[in-house]
Amino acid sequence: MQNKTLRLIIISLFLMSFFIVAICLRVSNQHEYSKQCIFGGYLKQTPKTTDIDIYESSLSRQTISIISKKMSDKNEIFFRPSRLPAINNSFPDINSFSETFENDTVPPSLIDNPENAIINYFSVLQQASNLTENKNGGFGSVGYSKTPYPIAYNFLSQNNKKSMSYDEFLTSFEGIGHINLLKVIPIITNNKNEYKYFIELEILEGSNVGVTTFNYYTGELILTKLKDLYYIDSLFLIPEDFFFAAYHGWAHNAELYVEIIYGNWCGLIMKQYAPEQDEYMKKIIIDGVDNKKYMFEFAKLTNGTDVLINSLVKEDNDWIPVEIDVKKKNT
Repeated sequence: MQNKTLRLIIISLFLMSFFIVAICLRVSNQHEYSKQCIFGGYLKQTPKTTDIDIYESSLSRQTISIISKKMSDKNEIFFRPSRLPAINNSFPDINSFSETFENDTVPPSLIDNPENAIINYFSVLQQASNLTENKNGGFGSVGYSKTPYPIAYNFLSQNNKKSMSYDEFLTSFEGIGHINLLKVIPIITNNKNEYKYFIELEILEGSNVGVTTFNYYTGELILTKLKDLYYIDSLFLIPEDFFFAAYHGWAHNAELYVEIIYGNWCGLIMKQYAPEQDEYMKKIIIDGVDNKKYMFEFAKLTNGTDVLINSLVKEDNDWIPVEIDVKKKNT
């Protein structure tokens, strides 16, 4: 009896140890992943989506027509670099850069509102370069070399600096020769004191084979306000994939996404209107079965993807943020 009890205790201890190790490994992996620094921020995993056959789904003729037209021009939409101008051009030459930051401090006029702070932060980083032996490009010095990095670091909040030292910040730009800011779009929240933005970056990176590559990233950037000045509090980046949307992309198309998620899945849509769009955004308005109007704002990315930024409902002629339970069926 004692031997049997002892065996059970040993087995229990073994299983307990196994589960503790497994949990620790999982937490360790998550921590390591969340702390992967890149371009002054942290890398974030691309959300996974379920693939479906759109032609076997119950979709409107309007949506199918839009998708068919988009897929007929697949090469130009999904497999080409950005045609948008960079908006981080505050310091086009070394003289204007040096005059602005002659004391290595950030003038208050550059961070006096959220969008100003974002554009000027990436303007400082635009021609900063930290090419290495393994990721190189060009000949001799490139751009303003490493000179801008200490100045860019001063755009970060004190809280951000505590979680990322200057050495980590500098290392996160290894292999980078140039950064273009393509989009800055407000993410609307119910908290008026929260300053959250969606951004898209075009990154020129060196390589170990003498080729310079163009890569694209989207990001969620949050600022904090201190004495009427705005500082970068956090930045999470997701790399853009140029193959997934082209071949498995129902969730990456605004018209499909809205009709499938809010129409087929939760039955919210009574009428879906044609999208309003420009080079940067796509907006889709629907009439809900609850007699309310909803608007979904998407960012249009370089890789042909539409990314949902804001879900809004109209109340008293104002569009306000709303969370929609897509698992709840509307009737």
